[in-house]
Amino acid sequence: MKKHYFIFLLYVGIAIYLSIVAYHKPLIKIELQQQNEQWAVEAPYYSQWAAEQGIEAGDIILNVDNMPVSEISSTLYIHSIRAANELTTQKQDGTIRKIEILHKDLPVQFYLHVILPIIYFVLSLGAGFYLYKRQKDIASMKWLILFILTIALAYLSSTASSKLNLLGGIITNGGILLAPLVLLQFLQNYYRYLHIKWTFIQRIEMLYILPVIGAVLGGVEIVYPFLRNTTSLIILTTSFLLFACSLWILLHGYYKTRMIQLRLLILSVILPFLPFLLLFVVPEVIRQRPILEAEYSILFVLLIPFCFMFLRVSERLFDIHYYITRTSYYLVVTSALTIWLWLGLYFLMDNVPNGILVVFLFIFILLFFYIKEKVDAKYRDILFTPKGNTIRQLSKVIDQMSIAYRVEVLLSILKEEAAKHLEIQNIKIVNNDGSSRPAECVMTDEQMQQLHAGEIIKLSNVYVALIHQEARMQRLLLIEHQGTIRLKDEELLWLKLLLKYAGSAIESLKKIEELLRELQSLQQTAEQEPIWLKKLVWLKVEQEKYYVAQELHDTVLQNLTHLTREIGLLVEDETAVSAQELYEQMHNNVQDLRAYCETLKPPVLDKFGLTAALSQLAQQVSNKAKFKLCTTFERVYLQHEQLPLVIYRIVQELLNNALKHSDATKVTLSLQELDEGFELIYEDDGMGCELEQMLQTDSLGIRGIKERVEAFNGYCRIEANVNEGVFIHIIIEGSVEDD
Repeated sequence: MKKHYFIFLLYVGIAIYLSIVAYHKPLIKIELQQQNEQWAVEAPYYSQWAAEQGIEAGDIILNVDNMPVSEISSTLYIHSIRAANELTTQKQDGTIRKIEILHKDLPVQFYLHVILPIIYFVLSLGAGFYLYKRQKDIASMKWLILFILTIALAYLSSTASSKLNLLGGIITNGGILLAPLVLLQFLQNYYRYLHIKWTFIQRIEMLYILPVIGAVLGGVEIVYPFLRNTTSLIILTTSFLLFACSLWILLHGYYKTRMIQLRLLILSVILPFLPFLLLFVVPEVIRQRPILEAEYSILFVLLIPFCFMFLRVSERLFDIHYYITRTSYYLVVTSALTIWLWLGLYFLMDNVPNGILVVFLFIFILLFFYIKEKVDAKYRDILFTPKGNTIRQLSKVIDQMSIAYRVEVLLSILKEEAAKHLEIQNIKIVNNDGSSRPAECVMTDEQMQQLHAGEIIKLSNVYVALIHQEARMQRLLLIEHQGTIRLKDEELLWLKLLLKYAGSAIESLKKIEELLRELQSLQQTAEQEPIWLKKLVWLKVEQEKYYVAQELHDTVLQNLTHLTREIGLLVEDETAVSAQELYEQMHNNVQDLRAYCETLKPPVLDKFGLTAALSQLAQQVSNKAKFKLCTTFERVYLQHEQLPLVIYRIVQELLNNALKHSDATKVTLSLQELDEGFELIYEDDGMGCELEQMLQTDSLGIRGIKERVEAFNGYCRIEANVNEGVFIHIIIEGSVEDD
């Protein structure tokens, strides 16, 4: 814990120092050329600012911050002035001018090199604290936080490095190499959690010599600026290769597994780096001339902390597929609106709108769509209709329909509520079986068959809506209008939603009727009950056990505990022998009752999870058993909420059998995770028995185990012979669904 806070404080301390360096002197980047042992302006980077200050090509630079330019050692090697607060120049006519350099005169420089890096680091720090507080027990989370902070610190240090600050150069070059290594470390831990084979080197720690070398080279290039091009080439090439490894690992893993988590990682981590890598790093390495300067291409990295606020790593990554799809839609709409507004401004304004205005419009419209969507989802539950809150009316109708126990009752509620809401009395529900079609439906048989559930069609005199369709019959809703009534769009939407629910409810009611008929048939024929019934009965038994245990614990057990304490006061009197015996008997009863309650309702299973509950159960059995118990309980991921209890009950039954009947010297029990579920293996070297005898008498509770497994569509194989022990192999798929 202290180590983590120390790293946070170290990053913050370095960031504060680098922020001071970035603010201390504005970055001006004026290229120089030597003329007659003097340094003249060749090309100012900020040309508009230079023109406003009267700085022109050919002007002689005399002093930088009251220091002769010839005494600045870096000038000889890099032929430029990186940053300054004051310049003394000499014009070609001999005029000497002092120019004070202020941040307010260089707004682009101030925002790109001072404000944005600081804001980015603060956001990254906030994201890191948030993720740490929420998910600090996850191993991969710590590497993810370190990756986010390293990127932010390297971005913040780039300005100080540009100003030839020694610590800035060390942090920038070291961070550029440390970030991809930390990303690789995060991927390794996350792949381990997802059970994906790791295809890169196992000991990534050996590569941490690279950031150390990078930091050293960063310091060297500040002290010896003539090595700057060489060291930058080495650092950028190595960083590109490391990021390429991360991208290859993610793409290869996604190609093999098609897991949504890996696709989201590619979109949220790698893609923000691609503009920086492809537009700056690769051109800089290949031809020493980037397509887009680093200060602009690195801006895409700002997306990373925001992405991870959505892609928060918990037991698994949040699925933000919805946000990604919405983004593509909003980008298209925003682009169209931006072009439309730009054309409008073009014809209404004297000057063509500049690029900054277009970017502002684009970002503002995009943010507007997202904010509007959130506000609508949170506050707007009223459709724009004079009838008021239709959402609540729809909910009220559905609540009434949900208690209907017969199809006729449900249809009656539908008809009554539709008439009330639409304010139309001529509403009928009719059955169309082909032979008795309603006279109002002037539609062919083919048109009637093409109707979909919930679809509403307007005819000359009526609206026709299909509620539910069976093999040979359709249930139709007819709304007569005689050409005098037109349903509004919001009314049609309300009716369509209600019809869809009604159709689903009718399907459910019919299935219930079929299940009742099936149960009656089973009761009459005495056939073997189906799997879903076994599952239902077992779950209800477990639920009743829970209630019984809770009731015993809250009533009888509490009373006995109180009596035990009262009798304990009598035991202090040595003459009260009968009270001593009574106390011991009462105490034993309390212990037996507590053990019985824990058997019915294992509290450790709900409180600490399956692995802890199984370990405690195994420890309890080991303390009582004469055999050696060897267990292996892996942490398994179970989608069905009842499977932990299933596993616990099976293990409990197996160990109880081993205690009572096996006469074994060694019992082995293992629980392992599979790609699609889990595997449970039990084996002992006890007395065993004939398998047929075991299944017929069920003296070992094997039938209960088999029924539990079958209730979840599992596989159970049992091998048993006299004097050869028992072997049981159980597999249950993790993706099991309710039948």
